[in-house]
Amino acid sequence: MLLLLGALATWLPRALAGAPQAEDTAQLDLFTSRPQSRVSPAFLSFTLDANLATDPRFLTFLGSPKLRTLARGLSPAYLRFGGTKSDFLIFDPQKEPTFEERSYWQSQTNQDVCKSWSFPFDVEERLQMEWPFQEQLLLREQYQKKFKNSTYSRSSVDMLYTFANCSGLHLIFGLNALLRTANLQWNSSNAQLLLDYCSSKGYNISWELGNEPNSFRKKAGIFIDGLQLGKDFIQLHKLLGNSPFKNARLYGPDVGQPRGRTVKMLRNFLEVGGGVIDSVTWHHYYLNGRIATKEDFLNPDVLDTFISSVQTTFQVVKETGTHKKVWLGETSSAYGGGAPLLSNTFAAGFMWLDKLGLSARMGIEVVMRQVLFGAGNYHLVDGNFEPLPDYWLSLLFKKLVGTTVLLAKVKGPDRRKLRVYLHCTNTDHPRYKEGDLTLYVLNLHNVTKRLQLPYLFDKQVDKYLIKPSGPDGLLSKSVQLNGQTLKMVDNLTLPVLTEKPLRPGSTLGLPPFSYSFFVIRNAKVAACI
Repeated sequence: MLLLLGALATWLPRALAGAPQAEDTAQLDLFTSRPQSRVSPAFLSFTLDANLATDPRFLTFLGSPKLRTLARGLSPAYLRFGGTKSDFLIFDPQKEPTFEERSYWQSQTNQDVCKSWSFPFDVEERLQMEWPFQEQLLLREQYQKKFKNSTYSRSSVDMLYTFANCSGLHLIFGLNALLRTANLQWNSSNAQLLLDYCSSKGYNISWELGNEPNSFRKKAGIFIDGLQLGKDFIQLHKLLGNSPFKNARLYGPDVGQPRGRTVKMLRNFLEVGGGVIDSVTWHHYYLNGRIATKEDFLNPDVLDTFISSVQTTFQVVKETGTHKKVWLGETSSAYGGGAPLLSNTFAAGFMWLDKLGLSARMGIEVVMRQVLFGAGNYHLVDGNFEPLPDYWLSLLFKKLVGTTVLLAKVKGPDRRKLRVYLHCTNTDHPRYKEGDLTLYVLNLHNVTKRLQLPYLFDKQVDKYLIKPSGPDGLLSKSVQLNGQTLKMVDNLTLPVLTEKPLRPGSTLGLPPFSYSFFVIRNAKVAACI
């Protein structure tokens, strides 16, 4: 008897640990009677950092068929060409294209450049070998905050526009705002040269002026206040109005995070120039990439800091009477190029997915991820054009998440580490139809959590669970979807993102430190029809 009791004492805790525990199941509230907000079809957009044009040879990367395939997978989207370097780039219409650019254009034998998939292999291979050295130069310039002017040619503009156009993206070009007259007014002569060239080519482009003007003093020793910046935008608006770009969109002011003097700059800018912009843009990063830790990336306190930044921005926009949409014009996990061995791993997905969810819920119309490809650690695609975890997460978001934003809440103490967001499903997906719901969930607990649908429990649910692939766990640079590692079929083909159907009435399970999309089929929600 004593032996039997001892065996039971050993077995029972193990058995209970393996069984679903009451505290592991969270109750979910879904509020589907009316939309919280609506986002743009291009809600999830992304950037190319202008530092890629520091040496225009590397813009030739944009001719890569593989990179175009990856970019096209995320369309419709805006492609913002901007960043610190945009204020140190000067257009030179007389400048000759580089050897690499000439080699690329000569390889385009098909009249339709979007259907011509040839790319000089030797050029691509050599540039990829040289890229790590160029990347270090760019990061060093960024860390030291010592920026030099660079020039770019007509061919560079053609390369950038062709990449965007052939990838189903709309290009937003950041103009140099540091070109100033003696009395510190914006000197628009170089912008005029670029506008003349782009209009001669019939390019459809939107525009920005300057990047994080709140830091011009640190970067260039020039202080421009918000009032002057507003006048500069009015000048650019007039320039566009007197050109074939009279109907082009203008976005700004692309200030950094809204605190201290930056809030004052944003307010003053909107009071003067708010009437000429189409959307208000600002930037956000959670952390300093040099000191960020894995624990920071998984900390709900860090994720929640974004909320107050959004609230501050909306408050300024409201107080100035600027009845314009708000965009997150540049954003990622950590500034300074991202956090090494973190911002390009599975762990970064918690920040990215949570920011998308909060942005949509709080009324931000477009979020531009820094960067698709380029220097640093926060890119979606690496130097060999291999998609990283946040690329696959972005691809799933695009396929499954619609533009109508609803509200979901977790009851009880779990809500900060079990974060839930709800949209109508993207009906461009062939499997789904109007009335379906997409719930996406982040589990920051170190144990499996289960969600119980409050109603709709009799509906079929498709699960898209994303976990790290390989031995590196949260620091993995590859992911699996429902147990299958995601990778491209070939350079021109993305994989099928296959669902896992759950039985009606199933709880929605999430393993520790994972995120997942759940599509509730045949929900017939009126707000989604």
